[in-house]
Amino acid sequence: MANIVLDANVIVAWVDPADSLHARGAALLERLQADGHDAVLLDVLVGEAVSVLCRRFEERKRGADLPGALAKLRAMIGPSDVTWIGGETARLYEAILDVVGESEGKLNFNDALLVLLQREGRIGAVATFDADFESVPGFTLVGEPRKQDTD
Repeated sequence: MANIVLDANVIVAWVDPADSLHARGAALLERLQADGHDAVLLDVLVGEAVSVLCRRFEERKRGADLPGALAKLRAMIGPSDVTWIGGETARLYEAILDVVGESEGKLNFNDALLVLLQREGRIGAVATFDADFESVPGFTLVGEPRKQDTD
């Protein structure tokens, strides 16, 4: 069927069973797989997910759980499973900042990169729980974003 990019919040929900979106993330991933879609893991989003996990584990005094989460991440996502697009940020840097500005900061740097890559046809739909993408005309989403679920 289609290649679906997994946003960082979906990756976090997938990896961390204590995440508030874990059940929804698992259901979303099961639905994508059942429908024959392939998950696309972009390097910048895997990196963002790791950063979110680190911050949340520290804030919630779950630092001892981080090694297990990283081991799970390594088992689930190897280097060959990742699509490496980080170099595109240099080419799109100015346009990324424009999109961030146009969204009045609702979209972060990586979100703006996704918008531009999708506009160029480099990526397809994005599976996310981030409702801020709904304000981007023509942006193709998969999932059930809700405002309170943004990361």
